[in-house]
Amino acid sequence: MYLNINRIGKLIFVSYVLWMIVSCNSQNNTVSNNAKDSVVVLPASAEEISRQIEKEPDNAELYYRRAQIYFNEKYLDRALDDISQASAMAKDNPLYYFTKGRILYAMNRTAEAAKMYESAITLKPDYDEAQMKLAELYCIVKEHRKSIDLLNLVIARSKRTDAYFFRGMNQKEAGDTAKAIASFQLAYELDASNYDAAMQLGLLYAAKKNKIALDYFAAAIKLNPKSSEAYFGRAYYYQLSGNFQKALSDYKKVIDIDPSNAKAYYNVGYINYEAGRYKVALRSWDICIQMNNEYLEAYYMRGLLHEYQKEFEDARMNYSYALQLQPDYELAKAGLSRVKGK
Repeated sequence: MYLNINRIGKLIFVSYVLWMIVSCNSQNNTVSNNAKDSVVVLPASAEEISRQIEKEPDNAELYYRRAQIYFNEKYLDRALDDISQASAMAKDNPLYYFTKGRILYAMNRTAEAAKMYESAITLKPDYDEAQMKLAELYCIVKEHRKSIDLLNLVIARSKRTDAYFFRGMNQKEAGDTAKAIASFQLAYELDASNYDAAMQLGLLYAAKKNKIALDYFAAAIKLNPKSSEAYFGRAYYYQLSGNFQKALSDYKKVIDIDPSNAKAYYNVGYINYEAGRYKVALRSWDICIQMNNEYLEAYYMRGLLHEYQKEFEDARMNYSYALQLQPDYELAKAGLSRVKGK
């Protein structure tokens, strides 16, 4: 009944992908794009370039520069118009296709973005940034082999830390834990300040109950002392290893940093339940459910505890809530069957 550690890893992965994709711009641009265009307040730098375009309407570089300004200011439709104009004028410029891909991605037009990255790579086979972005797209659609192949090309040329890391994420998602660990270790060896690589290594070694996990979690905490994820990962390792006091200590740190962390409260409840501290366990699960009223496992465990204490009505209620959330939840079905009629 322990919390699945892969959930943490996926959260980190998602955060990392978003960081890479939108290092200069938010991928949520499309939400505000129409609203911004309804009341257009163009930056002075765009107006200056517009005046230059009036004088030099065939200058592709000017359209590219204005597209960059619009992109940074989140006027995506205008940015796309300008970069399309630039790439039509200069069909052999890989930078323009790459930029168009970034804009299309920010507009959630991912298939078109992939084609633009491919066009950029065709024109410039050693275009690392375009290959990184295309690798991200392949990973998102779970074409991990294609993603890894692109990343290997980047690594062969430049041994970029982010390429090793992202290759590790592909390998992890594809289920090849050994290769994922090797890639994350290479990323961490190249850059010991790589918090994400340290975290991934901690999580993967923790899942193996390998005490090396503690070294990586310690490194992650040193890099980011306010990381609730790092403390949670270490707490989970301690929990898996049966060191419950240390686990509780780290879960407390998680809650101190992030008081809304329902998962930490759930695990605190589970450890206390196993130790026979039922009031503490119940209080933890109550808090957990207050934070997330769809926390399936918390309802089940609360039902199990009430059943053990012969509080059958409360047990039935909690098992029933769990089944409302997931009608095929076999543990809750069995629990409800046990208390039926009692």
